[in-house]
Amino acid sequence: MSDQLSRTKLIYGEKNIDSLKDKTVAVFGIGGVGCYVVEALTRAGIGHFVLVDNDEFTITNLNRQLYANKNTIGKSKVDVAKENIISINEEAIVDTYKIFYLDETKDQFDFGKYDYVIDAIDTVSGKLSIIEECKKCDVPVISCLGTGNRIDPSKLKITDIHKTDIDPLAKVMRKECRNRGIKKLKVLCSDEKPIKPLYEELGYEIKGKDRPAPGSTPFVPSCAGIMIAAEVIKDLLEFNEEDRK
Repeated sequence: MSDQLSRTKLIYGEKNIDSLKDKTVAVFGIGGVGCYVVEALTRAGIGHFVLVDNDEFTITNLNRQLYANKNTIGKSKVDVAKENIISINEEAIVDTYKIFYLDETKDQFDFGKYDYVIDAIDTVSGKLSIIEECKKCDVPVISCLGTGNRIDPSKLKITDIHKTDIDPLAKVMRKECRNRGIKKLKVLCSDEKPIKPLYEELGYEIKGKDRPAPGSTPFVPSCAGIMIAAEVIKDLLEFNEEDRK
């Protein structure tokens, strides 16, 4: 019998896809990457979401963020994401947190109740806190590294943090993970060398070491989000595509 997931069941199997209804996935950061993670996981059949982001949509989000349009500017990202999830799957459970995740706010979250965690936030301290909490609870986590200042989505890959090299954020994360005794961490990163943004040419004010937000395109963050979602489903279902070829 056909239903909205019947085409997906042809790939993963009915029991596998039905099992996703009972999975809880937490997505920290509903920006350029996180919004595509949420969209793909919703359409794959995840039944329970925890969405964490304190931001509202602005006009600068229109170039790359899935839920950003002229009607959502000024609205909460997690509220809009929740509305979109329910429009696709009215049975989905969506918990929203309008907070900026830091180590100081970690106690608001029970990481042990999550089946998978996606770190799609920008601050290193916040990323490390999420990762450490997941490791304590033995919950699978994937961390998204830099997607800004890049134009080639074909250079994206999923690997272990200790096998990364080009990404400047990865360098910082590798060091901090070693300091914390984190021996394994699944990450999405890019092998593309970041492009230097045209801050001066476009009139952005530079104050000391502070820099405006990085440049970004519609191509790289979106593909990163889709790749992360695919990896999450593969891990949750322990699916090996080679067995089917």
